[in-house]
Amino acid sequence: MKLTAVCIFGVESILAGEIRNLGYDVTKISNGRIEFEGDFVTVAKCNVWLRTAERLYIGVNEFPAFSFDELFDGTEKINWAEYIAIDGKINVRSSNINSKLFSQRDCQKIVKKAITKKLGVQYGIERLPETGAEYKIEIFIHNDVAEINIDTTGTGLHKRGYRTLNVEAPLKETIAAALLKISYWHPGRLLLDPFCGSGTFPIEAAMMAANIAPGIKRDFLFEKWSSENLGKSRREKRAALERISIPEKVMIFGSDISRENITIAKKHAVAAGVDNMIEFNIADATKLKPSDDFGIMICNPPYGLRISDKDDVKILYQGIGEMFQSFNTWSKYILTDSAEFEKFTKNKANKRRKIYNGAISCTFYQYFGPKPL
Repeated sequence: MKLTAVCIFGVESILAGEIRNLGYDVTKISNGRIEFEGDFVTVAKCNVWLRTAERLYIGVNEFPAFSFDELFDGTEKINWAEYIAIDGKINVRSSNINSKLFSQRDCQKIVKKAITKKLGVQYGIERLPETGAEYKIEIFIHNDVAEINIDTTGTGLHKRGYRTLNVEAPLKETIAAALLKISYWHPGRLLLDPFCGSGTFPIEAAMMAANIAPGIKRDFLFEKWSSENLGKSRREKRAALERISIPEKVMIFGSDISRENITIAKKHAVAAGVDNMIEFNIADATKLKPSDDFGIMICNPPYGLRISDKDDVKILYQGIGEMFQSFNTWSKYILTDSAEFEKFTKNKANKRRKIYNGAISCTFYQYFGPKPL
């Protein structure tokens, strides 16, 4: 069956690489979407192991839909009994871009009506009970072509299960994992996040270093559809447990000027099972000095989205530029929404990459240090 993994814009190549590393051939890459073929073993493996995907869908069908009648007819033609149990609870969500069918609410109603009508005929009942497992149907209409998918994930894959406490403007786990993969960091190299907040960068790095599957401690929507699906997922999680390997030497550090943030980061590291792999400290990022000649710095400093914060952020970024001088032999990776980061820090990046942090358009500034001797 066709599967579609979705991700934030800007990391498609990273997610495609993850899928290939799991042993699957990618058939199509588009904005925020990677398509490939698989079965429910694949669904289990991808939900458990993909670090940069936001969600995994089963691709049901796509067809032209210039009118509500065409949307209804195209949906009704699908063999829904192949996917949805007789007592399945059906929820439909819609997103529409450049479509004559601009009313999302009407699209949802029509698709749900077509699905329930077809299932009623297939199961020989007039009214579906909808008392069983939930099936989330996603309809995406782009340029008058309707694409219908079924969500296998449920709660987004960025919810690893370890982050239970909130800090201001936290970075999603999936974005942190993607940026770590874009950087030249690998287990065994020194890593520092001087604005660690709730600890996302260091924790994601430690999980990579120990080969801890990101979905190993959580549930997925497809598990509830059948005992067979649940069995496949449990087997994949047991296999993932056996593949965990804590390295003897780990050099991962996180610091933050906020004592509260460091307390939260330490609790999250414990929940993720990597607390012995990370050293957290309270420190002013602009006053840090390197503990080694070579290393990787990666961080997501404050953005200053409010007008009142912009002057403070400018001063902070100037301080970061001065701190960079002490870390001149390090590689540095900075995610920010500021188009003036290079100007404020007086440091021109070697490479820039556009990344969306939620709805915020950001730049991932990359500064390459010399190779370690």
